[in-house]
Amino acid sequence: MLDVNSTSEISRRSALTRLGVIAAGACVLPLDARVRFAPSQPNSDEEFERLLRLANVPSLSYAIVDGDKITTRSLGVRRAGEAERATPDTVYAAASLTKAVFSYVFLGLVNEGLLSLDKPVREYMPLPNPEDARAATITARHLLSHSGGWRNWRNNATQTLTADFEPGSRWSYSGEGFFFLQRIVEKLTGKSVPILARERVFEPLGMKRSSMAGLAELEPFQATGHSGRGDVTQPFGRPTLLELRRMMVARGAPLDAAKVEDSEQAIKTAEPMLPVLPNFLSPNAAASMLTTASDFALFLRHLVTARRAGGRAAAIIELMMSPQVRCNDAVQWGLGVGLEDLAGRRFAWQWGDNPGFKNIFFADPQQMKAMAVFTNGDRGARVYERVIRALTGEDHPAFLWL
Repeated sequence: MLDVNSTSEISRRSALTRLGVIAAGACVLPLDARVRFAPSQPNSDEEFERLLRLANVPSLSYAIVDGDKITTRSLGVRRAGEAERATPDTVYAAASLTKAVFSYVFLGLVNEGLLSLDKPVREYMPLPNPEDARAATITARHLLSHSGGWRNWRNNATQTLTADFEPGSRWSYSGEGFFFLQRIVEKLTGKSVPILARERVFEPLGMKRSSMAGLAELEPFQATGHSGRGDVTQPFGRPTLLELRRMMVARGAPLDAAKVEDSEQAIKTAEPMLPVLPNFLSPNAAASMLTTASDFALFLRHLVTARRAGGRAAAIIELMMSPQVRCNDAVQWGLGVGLEDLAGRRFAWQWGDNPGFKNIFFADPQQMKAMAVFTNGDRGARVYERVIRALTGEDHPAFLWL
């Protein structure tokens, strides 16, 4: 049975020391720290709340996975200036944490033989820029590992999508690559990516407040995004989302049945001044997931425990954790997740960076441990680094690399 508890927090002085706010005697934790994921003493809430205030971040929600056990905690408010507190069931924009869930879905289709990691993606559908000779050799393996050479996003119609280096030769982050895989998946399965995620991840794992589409029923539970100064930010693409909802209702279909062509039609109607490019479209396999700390912990628990039983899920996770391209001495990239080596352990990880929301997770299948932190402010990364160090005693090399 799922065990979800509020944490007991570490002692106040220990938390202060780990957070680096005591000038005298403060120390840097060694990279090989062996501190276990563990509940902490309640009075560190005061220090975490202080971090939120200093960073102008209204709230954070975190989840810790230790084997089958899940511990969650939330601090702060869902919207600046309002009283409603964040909870582990508050819905956050997951940003690029979406990529890990989409990759799990994609690799499941590979496991079933529907897709190949090593067939050039142009054999599935035409490339955005068929004149680019280097792009002709791009495969799904390249796109999942951010080694295809495509840029992260195009932002105007005059930009062409060109492979900036030989595919597979180095790493360069690309949301465009994930969105192209979304097009392929929807073409081959006949289903939208949000429905595939619901059928293959959210429903089986009991993630009841998670979706890759902006469902109206999640809005009452959502945290609001905030700027670096703590001001409320306007949700990007709201007019297009409302038009997409109207279109799908008129069609008698749920919103999460919307495919790429539906979002392209909606943006043309609702925001005709915007280019019809992946960076402006949702649902989006690279960045549009909505989820909660409690829900995402269920996905992380699956990632770190599924290999015990073997079978299909274990095979998918083995693929995700297989190194593809090296970024530095400690950081590599697998298939859909970053890989980080720390003290003889290999973590899967991914950060999320959307306007108003900054999130991160680390997952260690070998020790069956994981942690995720969600924040609703543009300076949330400064907060989540300190929270993870305080609660786990681990200083991840990925923090330096980001």
